[in-house]
Amino acid sequence: MAKKKPAAEQSLERMKAANDRIRTRVSAKSETDISFKPLGWWRENWHSKDVQKQFIENFIYIRDAFDENKLTLLKFNDIQNHLHFNCTGKDIVIKSRRQGLSTFFKARFFAKTVVMSGRNFREVPHDPDTEAQFRADFRVMYENLPPHLKPQTKYYSEDLIEFKDAAKGTINSRVSTASVQPGHEGKGRGQTITDLHLTEPPFWRGDAKKAATSLLEAAQGGDVAVESTPFGIDWTHQVYNQGKKGEAGWKSFFFEWWWKREYRVEGAKFGYAKGVYFLLKPDESLKEVQRNASRLDAAKVDDDEQKTCELILAHLKSKNYAPQNATWVCREVAEYLAWRRAKIEELAGGLQQFKVEYPENDRDCFEQTGRPVIQARYLKVSCDAQEPVEGREYLIGADTSLGLEHGDYSAIEILDLLTGRQVFSEQLKRSPDLLAHRLAELSDRYNWAMVVVERNNTGIAAIRELQKLIGEERIFKYLDRRLQRAVEDAILTIDEAMDKAEFGLPTTGANKGEMAVFLEQAVRTGELGLSNREWCEQAKTVVWFDNGKWGALSGYHDDRFMALAIANYVRMQLIGQRQGLEVLPVVGDAR
Repeated sequence: MAKKKPAAEQSLERMKAANDRIRTRVSAKSETDISFKPLGWWRENWHSKDVQKQFIENFIYIRDAFDENKLTLLKFNDIQNHLHFNCTGKDIVIKSRRQGLSTFFKARFFAKTVVMSGRNFREVPHDPDTEAQFRADFRVMYENLPPHLKPQTKYYSEDLIEFKDAAKGTINSRVSTASVQPGHEGKGRGQTITDLHLTEPPFWRGDAKKAATSLLEAAQGGDVAVESTPFGIDWTHQVYNQGKKGEAGWKSFFFEWWWKREYRVEGAKFGYAKGVYFLLKPDESLKEVQRNASRLDAAKVDDDEQKTCELILAHLKSKNYAPQNATWVCREVAEYLAWRRAKIEELAGGLQQFKVEYPENDRDCFEQTGRPVIQARYLKVSCDAQEPVEGREYLIGADTSLGLEHGDYSAIEILDLLTGRQVFSEQLKRSPDLLAHRLAELSDRYNWAMVVVERNNTGIAAIRELQKLIGEERIFKYLDRRLQRAVEDAILTIDEAMDKAEFGLPTTGANKGEMAVFLEQAVRTGELGLSNREWCEQAKTVVWFDNGKWGALSGYHDDRFMALAIANYVRMQLIGQRQGLEVLPVVGDAR
């Protein structure tokens, strides 16, 4: 007869057997339930965007600002889902407010840092308050990870979380959060960043372009995301346009405000009477509105709103939120338009501010904040460049430079005095004397055209060389106020005054402002036809500054703009008045 085991030994065996059964059940369950998959499994399958999405939506917690800041798992909205499956690793996103873009990129990069070893994720918020919030967000994400997916940390501080967990396989991965500090924009250039998230660069302190360039240098070959609300024609705008053109490896994304499903007033609807559509509030009837004259007028849907409604409808159909046979007057669209009206009324800046904070296209949102000298909608090619036509008179405007390799450009613009067309445009780097040779060549070619050079340091050198190459009658002379008075008082004849006048056009604070105003008017009204796409692109970066002066934004050039402004100024103000030239700008669709 077998000897009975002691009670303690029997108890121990029962515990072991129970643990074995639990391990067996967990092992079996882990084959089908991702909740039990270890970090090693996620690491092996991280190349799949479906797997990445599963990890984020099942294990990354956030605070939901739309639900009383409750702790909740991040479930992708339409924008986040679109980005997740279309990001390239060098992406820039222009967005409306509160669309969840910052949350998406934080979660995406944080999850990768948890799963993979050797990651250096750098988060760059735009100000100290946001910096503190982002750090708190990362703590929420880490502290709410399930134990089997929560790597041990080597460092866990306000500004740095570093993982070191050999058992789970995540080592030497870190998450750091730091905003840009004025005077230290180059900090970070020497680092090796594998994942970089730049949020709201236009609102960074210090030189945003310099700071971004340093960070991007450190992230060469890494995964980079830039996301921002629009603000002027700046570095963000430049990179966004590069992405639109497929340049420098960037991919651009733009999301109108109606991508956000929360931006609706449920129950709003359209009414129709006597050929007019009205937007009704959830508790209104058309009869009630018709009895109130002021409310009736406010409820009318205008033409611009109708165009917006058609865009909203196209989006809703693409996402199957509206029937494919629906028209813009369906209830689904009415709810979005009602939200739009309420938000415009709420904002101090009205419609203009709304177009910036809740953009409906990727042009107006930049234009409204950048104070451009010429608004983007007028900067379009309206005619072709032309070779000289016999019998026509032309005017050449020139903006000079030193011609240094890393300096400013020189620019040459030629106008047809009869038609007001830009017939020639060129940007080049030449020293003043060599530029004079090019100007002389073009003057000969364009029927001995008059040449107008800005009279400054480099301009004076160009003018002196130009005097050796062409007749002085082809070099513009400026009658200053003293000489004009002498002619008016019959002290000097016009010829005598011209003999005394200096070559070139001096620029002052007063007339430089006039140059910009006259050029804007000529382009806007169609008096001046544009033939050069590069000129149009450069003009988008020329803005009015707070001190009342104008020029190119930091990192851009205004040489082409200045050359055409000079030519147009002389054409409109001086030549026509002094020489009696008949200036009849005729610009249309003719090419």
